[in-house]
Amino acid sequence: MDAARPTTLEEKRSALLRLRLRDRREEALARSGAAPVPPGPGSPRRAVSPLVPLKPEGTRPPLFLVHAVGGSVAPYVALAALLGDDQPVHALESPGLDGGPVEQRSLPDTAAAYLAAVREVRPDGPLVLGGWSAGGAVALEMARQDGDVGVVLVLDTGIPDAPSAPRDDELRAWFDADVAGMGVEPGGSELATRFEVFSANVRAFLAHRPSRVDARVVLLSSEDSGSAYVERWRPLADAVRVVSGDHYTMLQPPHIDALAEAMRDELSEVSAR
Repeated sequence: MDAARPTTLEEKRSALLRLRLRDRREEALARSGAAPVPPGPGSPRRAVSPLVPLKPEGTRPPLFLVHAVGGSVAPYVALAALLGDDQPVHALESPGLDGGPVEQRSLPDTAAAYLAAVREVRPDGPLVLGGWSAGGAVALEMARQDGDVGVVLVLDTGIPDAPSAPRDDELRAWFDADVAGMGVEPGGSELATRFEVFSANVRAFLAHRPSRVDARVVLLSSEDSGSAYVERWRPLADAVRVVSGDHYTMLQPPHIDALAEAMRDELSEVSAR
């Protein structure tokens, strides 16, 4: 039994973060009147809500952040705490990470499912959406489908050159690089599940090309992405803000402070309208 316990400081931090996210999800389910039911041996994977309330308190319009290809909302936990005491923040996590089915569905289908979950808790008024990496593409598609969105905050999201289907060896190499960039070390069965979720999300992302939406779109680009990347976004974005760091470190100290400041500026404009 002792061998299964987290030993290093990083393992302990990861275990604590998973516990906090689980508790927040169960709190959300309790408020909605649904009780989480753990799957028994041999039982099918249950339906899991993608919503995770990272910071539900506040009077401003809530911000909904969509996960990246890894599926986890963990990168948003520290960010949510920096967006202001009065700014509610909810995130959307791949249900496959929490006992739900891992489905190979298109990005528009994922956006439709997430939009339905968001509109359950925010039935009226314009939405405030965002997402890092591939999450920005899903948020844009949610805005396109909904039609009543105040702003979409796109955090360093790529634009595929053309629809493509990656090979298994490419997915494995990208997954290893993503895990290294995130600075986490999932092990055993968790690693296998995360790769399954990652692969499904990458395939959906690479098969989709974003289009202009009827909402204010703000690109928050890492300075490492460069000018050519920014120019590709000009036809789709109403504003571009460059923040310090690279694709991963923009969400980590010390660069996360600059990202949070830029997001607070944009969110304050939404609240003022």
